[in-house]
Amino acid sequence: MARLSALLALTSGALALRPNLRRSRVAVMQSPKSLVIWDCDGCLVDSEALLKTAEVEALAAAGFTEVTRDDCNRLFSGYAPEAGAVRFFEEYGKPLPEHFFRDQIANSAVLFRERLEQLNAKTVLELHAAGRQQVVASGSPRDRVLVCLEVAAIGKCFTPEQVFTREDVPGRGKPEPDMFLLAAKSMGVDPSDCVVVEDSTAGVRAAQAAGMEVVGFLGGGHAQSDGYREQIAEFGIPLTYSDTELLEYLS
Repeated sequence: MARLSALLALTSGALALRPNLRRSRVAVMQSPKSLVIWDCDGCLVDSEALLKTAEVEALAAAGFTEVTRDDCNRLFSGYAPEAGAVRFFEEYGKPLPEHFFRDQIANSAVLFRERLEQLNAKTVLELHAAGRQQVVASGSPRDRVLVCLEVAAIGKCFTPEQVFTREDVPGRGKPEPDMFLLAAKSMGVDPSDCVVVEDSTAGVRAAQAAGMEVVGFLGGGHAQSDGYREQIAEFGIPLTYSDTELLEYLS
């Protein structure tokens, strides 16, 4: 009995030390930032899960049958295509199929129109109604981002000048800070007065390199595993898991 009690005590201690992945470090900002910068895939819309399924299927057809959705998340999510291609080659020793990202982009518009779901439309609409300045800064191509905003019914909240994509910073996509810095400069806001909503390690790195506050959003279908959440939690940033939590934080 004594040994059992000791074992239970050790187990309880270990559990207490293990991070509670569901308990976010959410804290209301001391004062709202002037500019909210949204990542699109995985933050505004639940597109990452759809994209990863399509990527796994395309890679399997090309002979990479061992690649999983978690692998695609880790290698591609938040990264510019060039960086994703390098990461894939480093891990598998073979290049991605020719025109892999171009083909995935070409097929995504129809997929999104049929199956895409919003994640933070309510958040965007409420901030818009309150007069908060918002922009989108996405590693996806502009055409696809515009489809996402349309399907989520939040296109009216962003003028063309408030949508920034990888075409605006050729070869300098996330995790480089260029896109975020361009967004802030274009809106006439100092980087220190910006808050970025991100769901990927590359995006968080880019925001931090830009000298901006960043809040993690882990409410997307792709961000449910402990491993994914642990990677984001390692940055020590505030984490949110629902549109309600995120709206409270940004407000």
